[in-house]
Amino acid sequence: MVRRPSPRRQPRGFTLLLALGVVAVVTMAVMLSFSVVGREADSQADTRRQKQAFFAAEAGLAEGRERVRLIMANASNLNELTIDLRATLGSPVVDIPGLGSPSRPYFELLPPGGGNTWNNYELLKTTLETSEIPAGVDYPEQRNVRYRVFVRDDEDGELSREIDSNRQLWIVSVAEVANANGRPTRAVVQALVTNTNTELIVTPGCPTKIDCGNI
Repeated sequence: MVRRPSPRRQPRGFTLLLALGVVAVVTMAVMLSFSVVGREADSQADTRRQKQAFFAAEAGLAEGRERVRLIMANASNLNELTIDLRATLGSPVVDIPGLGSPSRPYFELLPPGGGNTWNNYELLKTTLETSEIPAGVDYPEQRNVRYRVFVRDDEDGELSREIDSNRQLWIVSVAEVANANGRPTRAVVQALVTNTNTELIVTPGCPTKIDCGNI
């Protein structure tokens, strides 16, 4: 004799399936929400690192301008018509892939010293005044930002790219924010510096110069 399910047991099975379906939908919605929040957090963190790298590169560029000004001023005081970049700054840089070549050498303009390769761009609570730290606020410290500044000669007609003869040099500042969980975020800015005692007219872009946009 075959026993058929009673009418009372059928609704119980349907209710259980319905409950499991609701739980599955809610679980998927929660997981999707966590995924969206995680991607948004990663995007905001990457944007923050890009800004940090850019500001560090700009800071390095400002320091590089002053160093180049001093180098050119010293050459003018010595009545030197040319600047030997190798004699002034040392051997060309060869440790960054894609930056510089034998035909277009780059020279370290701001060596960090102490056996380090990069200049640290740190912002620590210990270096701030008490008035600069808001009361009751956890001030974020900046420990993983660094930069390097290079210089190279422009197209001045000299056969050697290690000799500057027209008082114009390209300054290239490279900054990066190290990331323990992935690749560093890097920013590169450059500027053509000219030493002149006459009136200088600056126009947008680089319409009258040669080799303006190439690194």
